[in-house]
Amino acid sequence: MFKTQLKTLTLAILCGSLFTGCGGKGGTKSPSIDLNNKNTNTTPAQNNGQTGSQNPDTGNSSDSKDNADSTPPVNTDQNRYARRGRVIDGYVKGATVWLDLNSNAQKDDNEPFAISTDKGSYELELTKDQALCAAYAPTYVDVPVGAIDEDLGEVTKAYQMVLPPSFTLPDDEELQHITPLTTVLWQSLYKTDEFKDATCAQVIADNKLRSQLQIVLSESIKQVVAHFNISEEQLFSDYIESGDESLKKLAESIVKGLQASVEKYLALAKEYLDAREIRVLHYKDTPPAQPQSEELVWYRSIHISDKNHQTIVDETVRMDENLEEVLFVHYDRKITAQPWGDGHQYSRHVDMVKNTSEDLGYCHHSEILDIHIGDITYRLDNYKSVDRTSHDEMCDGKVDFSDAPYRGLSVSYDKGNVHYYTSITQDKESKNDLADWVNLADKPNLLDILVLTYYFVQSGHEFDKDITIPFYSWEKRITDDSGDNRVTTYKYSDGTWKRDTYRDDGTYVTHCSNDGETWETCVD
Repeated sequence: MFKTQLKTLTLAILCGSLFTGCGGKGGTKSPSIDLNNKNTNTTPAQNNGQTGSQNPDTGNSSDSKDNADSTPPVNTDQNRYARRGRVIDGYVKGATVWLDLNSNAQKDDNEPFAISTDKGSYELELTKDQALCAAYAPTYVDVPVGAIDEDLGEVTKAYQMVLPPSFTLPDDEELQHITPLTTVLWQSLYKTDEFKDATCAQVIADNKLRSQLQIVLSESIKQVVAHFNISEEQLFSDYIESGDESLKKLAESIVKGLQASVEKYLALAKEYLDAREIRVLHYKDTPPAQPQSEELVWYRSIHISDKNHQTIVDETVRMDENLEEVLFVHYDRKITAQPWGDGHQYSRHVDMVKNTSEDLGYCHHSEILDIHIGDITYRLDNYKSVDRTSHDEMCDGKVDFSDAPYRGLSVSYDKGNVHYYTSITQDKESKNDLADWVNLADKPNLLDILVLTYYFVQSGHEFDKDITIPFYSWEKRITDDSGDNRVTTYKYSDGTWKRDTYRDDGTYVTHCSNDGETWETCVD
């Protein structure tokens, strides 16, 4: 019987990167919904899914002469380019669906929209040009206060969902569902350099950009599919109609996190006006103090960086079940970085960590040196923890690493479509070598890089070799993308193995072994 080394998959609700203040040619972006809008006069029955110059906030038609930028009318012949689908958490009635033609994450007057009706159904009537853009631009949904979730009732907190562009023209009969899961996919895309501020017109005009975006989309789909261990078909499905209760439950948790993340983002955006990036993430995880617990509790992480890409805020807090009250700060990280020698980097991480509200916690200090030789990255990490003596004690950066009880050594590189990674941990009894490689910030001219790289080279870090340097523990990993499907194999210092084999639909199955030859289903 085998016991998996992999920690239970975190139900990570990737709710932060959608609402990112990035500047650039698109300007600072924000949700287009007004979270303080309590007007519920617009009922779904008043809107009937109409498009054109109708005002989605009031349900009244506006005079096109008074609003020259409103959506142009679509005649019957042009209506063959309509995009149809459903807005799904439960089925959501009364949400505004709109095509973001200029990729600014806000509904502009000239962008086609519709109001979702029974069973979350929507129909965007598009001109020929808009239909072409629909393949290259995201489709957003603003779910306002007062909309109706046909499973949960009236929506009391506004939120937003997104369907990423597909880069293929959909069949007229193909339904385009917008769900929390498609929103998670968009969040993984939106923060990439390729997708940031890319308008429909730019994508259509640039073949190279279009190809890059298709690759990024494909990889992001794989990541989301792997994270939740669902198929691509499930990712884009109407899980209510199919009766998939597990997906429905997952979606409900995601929406709860989406709502809370929107509110916190807007508050932070007012406070950090010059921030380059603000990410807010609500997610569920096992409490660190109870690693064997089946209970999942809520956490919130916030990351804010300035225009120079320097981290301003990086913290995680434990939240109550209503996502309204911070129970305690789980960790607060401060990072500084500087060049080290010729093309290498030195960084310091200082973390304040608490696992319960009563815990005084500790300060975790780490100095990390990354050495880049060709395509290989060698990393040395000295780290130590110091107990805090009071709840008010600060974790400063003044620490001596000469007595650090642990050292981490890692090597990573690629050979073709195969990625290799080895991590070795040394403790006090095994870290006698490299005695001078501590307190490294000011030593680029005192230490010889060749000494460190030689230590790595003769360490036995290759996957099929034995570790030849002293160690407390180690892990080796191969990620093989040379075949039709990815296979990731793990090898551990306790003699156990683990292998994740991916299927054609992007899901994976995990097996365990004691020798790397005989594989069986892992036992938790």
